[in-house]
Amino acid sequence: MRQTYFRILAYAWPYKKALMLGIFLALMASIFNGVSLSALKPVFDIIEKGREVPFQLSLSEEQERVLSRSSHREELVKLYSSHSIYTEKVAALPADEKGYVPQTYEKLIIWWGSVIVKMNLWLVHIKPSDLLLYVCFGVLPVYLLKLFSVLGTVFFTASSGLKAVRDVRRDLYDKLQNLPLSYFVTEKTGILMSRILNDVLLISNSINHELRVALINFFIITTHVALLSMISFKLLLICTVFVPLILWPVNHFAKKIKGITGDEQSKLASLNGHLQEVISGIRVIRAFNMEGYEMKKFDVINEDLYRHTFRYWVNHTIGPALVEFTTSFIVIGLLVYGGLKITEGEFTSGSFLMFLFTLLVILSPVKQMASWYNVINRTVAAGERIFEIMDRPPEIADPENPLEVSRLKKQIEFKKVNFSYEGSEAQVLRNISIKVKIGSTVALVGQSGAGKSTFVDLIPRFYDPVSGGILADGIDIRNFRVKDWRDKIGVVTQEIFLFNGTIRENIAYGREEISLDEIKRVAHLAFADEFIEKLPAGYDTQIGERGLMLSGGQRQRISIARALLKDPELLILDEATSALDTQSERLVQRALETLMQSRTTFVIAHRLSTVFRADQILVVDKGRIIEKGTHKELLKKGGKYKALYSMQFQDVG
Repeated sequence: MRQTYFRILAYAWPYKKALMLGIFLALMASIFNGVSLSALKPVFDIIEKGREVPFQLSLSEEQERVLSRSSHREELVKLYSSHSIYTEKVAALPADEKGYVPQTYEKLIIWWGSVIVKMNLWLVHIKPSDLLLYVCFGVLPVYLLKLFSVLGTVFFTASSGLKAVRDVRRDLYDKLQNLPLSYFVTEKTGILMSRILNDVLLISNSINHELRVALINFFIITTHVALLSMISFKLLLICTVFVPLILWPVNHFAKKIKGITGDEQSKLASLNGHLQEVISGIRVIRAFNMEGYEMKKFDVINEDLYRHTFRYWVNHTIGPALVEFTTSFIVIGLLVYGGLKITEGEFTSGSFLMFLFTLLVILSPVKQMASWYNVINRTVAAGERIFEIMDRPPEIADPENPLEVSRLKKQIEFKKVNFSYEGSEAQVLRNISIKVKIGSTVALVGQSGAGKSTFVDLIPRFYDPVSGGILADGIDIRNFRVKDWRDKIGVVTQEIFLFNGTIRENIAYGREEISLDEIKRVAHLAFADEFIEKLPAGYDTQIGERGLMLSGGQRQRISIARALLKDPELLILDEATSALDTQSERLVQRALETLMQSRTTFVIAHRLSTVFRADQILVVDKGRIIEKGTHKELLKKGGKYKALYSMQFQDVG
């Protein structure tokens, strides 16, 4: 647990200057708060004793005994001789001891006692009524300094905390960009979004608001405990005996909260995943009249989330409530004990009330620190889910010393390539060996599930072969930087993905330097300009999420224009026309022919009419290349290709 939490806090380290300044100001705020509480003692003592008796800070019997034996004895005698209130004290002083050497702990008593004596020598000559005014007006600047310290703490800790959260979110997003494609296939989109949004939000609350409050509370507790020890170490020791009683509910309920939080976040991620599926598939749901079915699934997930969230808040509330309950016994016992000691003359009213009010000030931070411990467990649960993603090793990695990618001149070669998906024993590709001449067109045909899409996915290194390799002009493509290699490749698929923006933005896709004239040129080559120019806003037309405001053929032509703008050396066409009507297919096919000119092209198509002119046709079956050749050569062989051809065109006939 510690390791995870410290790893989260490490994100704030780059902003340590602001964080340290915030911590320092939190310390100053607690000190100023303690100073303001110290004003209670002279106020109540003056009220109790009247304005004729000068206010004096009390010395304990032990302080008096040790001071009288030390080098500060003369100061003590001078104080006790300065006013009639000390007449009995002078006579009761122990005899002077020559050669007295104080113990280590006594040196601290002597130091603090000498400070009190010096202050009392100054206070004894001030009228109580004047001192009362000094205290009341003097405490106002202290409150002002406390205000500025608290505001400074909020500013500096919040800025460093929020920057740290920003960096966590950035690193998580960057990691998601580099996770293997297989991860996105097996994990729901909504669950991944929950990691970025909900889990990071928990961390944000922890290292921004909760950390700031915890720092202030920690310093209030430490400084005010020091203040209590100065007022009465004996009373403080009595209160400390009951600390285990206060901390027990904190530890007990904190253990439960970590597990509950993990379950709660998991249920929240499931809810997000379900919502994402429903929104994406709303047309199918309505077409099949499945609203009631999906509602039942939602109710089950929603009910689980409610139960886990309810359990968290119950446990989160009970711990601090029990802390408040147990501390009430301490306060009641202290009131009884203090009242008796005041009547016996061991404490003044000011000393006891200052002790009591300071203790009450501490109790609230103790309660909040109990809640903070619960928040830490909640944060750790979220952090573990985030770091589970961040710590996943990349499936596709750059080499330590990448080679420069030159313009391809000779061939692309698959050399004894075998491939299986992670976590699966089934071989998708088996001993694939094929040479493709640069500038030629290769078509892959075969039944669904034969391995065609996996074959072309290996080219841009969406996956790497389990064994064997893919060579570009004799160099294994794993020796190149992934980004450099993919810059050479353009992909057009059946599942067109356009972003929610304008047509111009989708064609340029992230390349702000591209001029409108260049965008119009590639749109013309892709036969997309004919419909774009008829739209009300032309190239600045918003096309909606996934481009759903356009037809399938229009979306496909925009994706082809985008590929043309990239001007790739290698082109992959994966079922690029299979989902289109005849008229749209003809336009898209013409656009593809323009795109394929002078490029090395890999084409996957179920419609054999689209691959007749390929320089080489590969027939893939169960992960193997069982036939290869031109259209005419394969028809003459009378094998699998001939069977596929006959079946397809017989159906057409």
